[in-house]
Amino acid sequence: MKPTNKLMKRLSLYLFLLLFTLQTPSWADDIRDFQIEGMSVGDSLLDYFTKEEIKKNNRNYTQYKSNKFYVVGMDDENSFKVYDNLDIHLKTNDKKYIIKGIAGIIYFIKNINDCYKQQDDIVSELSQIFITAKIDDGGTTVHPADKTGESKTTDIYFDFKSGDSAKVSCFDWSEKMTKKFRYGDHLRVSIVTNELSEWLKNEAF
Repeated sequence: MKPTNKLMKRLSLYLFLLLFTLQTPSWADDIRDFQIEGMSVGDSLLDYFTKEEIKKNNRNYTQYKSNKFYVVGMDDENSFKVYDNLDIHLKTNDKKYIIKGIAGIIYFIKNINDCYKQQDDIVSELSQIFITAKIDDGGTTVHPADKTGESKTTDIYFDFKSGDSAKVSCFDWSEKMTKKFRYGDHLRVSIVTNELSEWLKNEAF
């Protein structure tokens, strides 16, 4: 029996983390040392995609109350080595298309317990890489986009002195949010600048 594409991505994620651990200096203390599908914050998205591709994949999330930033969603999972798709935050009207945040997503549709298991494995690996970062267990909280309070996120943060951060999360969406926005339960590994983080906390919702 041939391994499924999902299984191959799970195996690729473990291999990715192993290789990253071996190749990254133990003093890594900047999220720019961490790449998701070869990209990191501070890069120009134009180095990886054309303007036409970026505009085509602009996701105007209706739950965002502020348009200071927007999301580009790349869904061609066959072109990615580890993740099913990417969410990339850019600043509105930035003609250089500098990446302010990037998240790699792996879906666990109706299988949230496996998401939690993989989250634990990734956090364990990253804690050996970002040894100077402060690790904060955010626990499980209600997602602000779901006013019913039924959708939950479980978050582990790696906070750096610069204010930038990395986060490993499991999203457990309610059936209502899944039907309305086509959201699916998933694992999300993200790296964000301090500027984007503050916007998400105080303005986006």
